[in-house]
Amino acid sequence: MTFLGHDCILEMLEAEPPKLFELGTADKACIQQASYDLRLGEDAYLVGADTPIRLSTDKMEHLTIAPGQFALLMSHEILEVPPDLIGFISLRNRFKLQGLVNISGFHVDPTFKGRLVFAVNNVGPSDIRLRFMERTFTITFARVEGGTGMPRQTFGDRLPLEYVQSLGGSSITLTRLQKEIDELRTRILIYAPIGVALLTALLLNFLRK
Repeated sequence: MTFLGHDCILEMLEAEPPKLFELGTADKACIQQASYDLRLGEDAYLVGADTPIRLSTDKMEHLTIAPGQFALLMSHEILEVPPDLIGFISLRNRFKLQGLVNISGFHVDPTFKGRLVFAVNNVGPSDIRLRFMERTFTITFARVEGGTGMPRQTFGDRLPLEYVQSLGGSSITLTRLQKEIDELRTRILIYAPIGVALLTALLLNFLRK
């Protein structure tokens, strides 16, 4: 299997028309030795929220994923994978080390067109903060030999509503569990002495009779 190197990726981006990505969505500065760093796009969804989040540089630039929380993230780049290439995707190492895990697919089929959706989970002990247009994911391209069949349908450039609905509902995060445990501990500290005092009074009253 042959992977595309820096010069080959750059050549395809500079082609007329450009290959690999839709015109105007890729940045040459994101090309690495044998991969391309995908940036965090506008649409995101945190499981437990009512609606998706719209990130932007002027209103909401950052996204926080709590420990134990699931999220859907989209790439800024719109891919246009040629029929003779396949893509392999992952999170950048800096986010893996914080505990962010990609739980969705790990490859992009030939002829795929659209933005990529990543389902992720924070399995680390701390909040993970992501920034709009930050290099968050990485993709490598490899050659495919032989025919690839019928082209894929265009995926689109917005977060699909059915993805959000399938993950809708309450999200039990480690932070939320810790908060509930702390509240329960506080209630015990407040009401336990009262309960003990009442029980003692009842016993004393019973013994006097």
